[in-house]
Amino acid sequence: MGKTKHSDSSIYVVWVLWLIGMSEKKIGLVASKGGKQVSGIVSRSPYANRSAMSDDQRQKALDELASVRVGEDGKKMDGGILDRIPMKIIPLQGRQLKRSK
Repeated sequence: MGKTKHSDSSIYVVWVLWLIGMSEKKIGLVASKGGKQVSGIVSRSPYANRSAMSDDQRQKALDELASVRVGEDGKKMDGGILDRIPMKIIPLQGRQLKRSK
């Protein structure tokens, strides 16, 4: 996932919630990150321009992330933070769209 000051766990949570369709503000609340931190993680992710992805593409990418959630050691990548979050995308609406730079 590249060099960063954020843990793989934090990056994973942000990527999953971003693909699901949550706003950066809501992601920050769940991941205990500030808005700029969430924005930075999102902008450096392979999913930065999620608005250019179809719902099917987003669900497929989310499914791929979900498939690596539990490691070979049986531990969850997110430490259980996402236990109550359905791994199903939410269709995007106007202000949730982020343009790539």
